[in-house]
Amino acid sequence: MKNYNWQQTDTQFLEALLLATGGDGSAPLQEVLLMADALDGTIFTLKEVEENLLKLVAAEVVSINKNKLSLNPEFLQQYEALTLQEGLTENDNLLMNLLQQQTITEETIKAAKDGELKKYKLQNHYQAYQEQFGS
Repeated sequence: MKNYNWQQTDTQFLEALLLATGGDGSAPLQEVLLMADALDGTIFTLKEVEENLLKLVAAEVVSINKNKLSLNPEFLQQYEALTLQEGLTENDNLLMNLLQQQTITEETIKAAKDGELKKYKLQNHYQAYQEQFGS
């Protein structure tokens, strides 16, 4: 994957994660995927989830702890400060603007891939979601 630009799917995934965490900052992948579906019918493919998570972990927006996806507290503070400022009208643009301030490099992508994502076993979590809720 050579596309380190932020995409619409990144903001959709991040928005679902923000809502799924319900303020405590972390949620299992299944809840994030269910939230995305509930929000606007978005069903992420395994490849999309992989790419979204890889970029979000590489940019230090998300970390993975005990099989839960956690939002970086600094990112969460920035987001909350901006939503108070802007109101919730342009959530997608707001998230995209915030993401564009985060840096992703070949090195951070490689570190994310070889570190947190390797241990996480994303495919297993995604498969469990598919078996339970998939169509």
